[in-house]
Amino acid sequence: MRAKCFLVLLGMMLFASAFFSLANEKIPENETTVFNETFSWQAMGNISAIYNPSLLKGKDQEDPLDYLGISLLLDVYYKGFFIQSNHRRTSGLLQGAELGYQLVVTPEWELDIISKTYISSYTPKDIIENADKDIPTLAGLKERSAGEGIGLRYSRYHRNSVLSVDFATLAPLSDANGWIIDVFYSYVLPYRNWDIYLSTGYTHYSEKVMDYYYGVNSNEVSAARPYHESDAGNRLQLELFAQHPISKKWSFSGGITHSYYSKSTKESPLVDTQHVTQIMLGVVYVF
Repeated sequence: MRAKCFLVLLGMMLFASAFFSLANEKIPENETTVFNETFSWQAMGNISAIYNPSLLKGKDQEDPLDYLGISLLLDVYYKGFFIQSNHRRTSGLLQGAELGYQLVVTPEWELDIISKTYISSYTPKDIIENADKDIPTLAGLKERSAGEGIGLRYSRYHRNSVLSVDFATLAPLSDANGWIIDVFYSYVLPYRNWDIYLSTGYTHYSEKVMDYYYGVNSNEVSAARPYHESDAGNRLQLELFAQHPISKKWSFSGGITHSYYSKSTKESPLVDTQHVTQIMLGVVYVF
């Protein structure tokens, strides 16, 4: 899947690079520093304790998923191409890095081609085995793969804040198909040696996306799981994330994200709740 994602994204990047080359040449010389003309990178190691409950019935309702996450975070920038770890968001750490290419960059706004995981995968068989108990609503249900999407991101920069809007399709890169609109606003509040990020988000999922993850097709019907076609849905998020340096190399990071899903999500026989709260506490080491 990652190889397919890379090939599709690379093709779009090469086309966009040629198409927008004239526009980029018109940027005044004193603004060329906003383009990543030189290679730059940063590698970080992250160790986090994560509380990540699920929407699904029977999963994490009695024993929410608490685990220790260890990951390598990598930020790379080269002539408009980038990989970014998005490590200042709780959900960003859970869903992995973003790949992209900067089409247009100015001090006030930016337009990128972006590829990222918008929805996490789940495997019902593994959930049942890990829970060590029967979960009738998930028994015999097919695996739902990760929602890898590709699209356009518009970012608007203000003092200490950024607003981003993604228009993405899942069709080329995942089995989910459909499309997503993802809006996110973040404001950083410096306080002594703390960087505190106050954020809010809104995500709209098309009918095909919702039906793939929360629908029940005719081959999956059981006594505990009736046939169900999901309607389009949305998610609202509130997030608080904070970072504090411990030493020259180490820093503390912690975040809490509360998500509220629309009624169309709760109507699925697979779903138990409309509310999910994620918590992450950890440390980051900068190499």
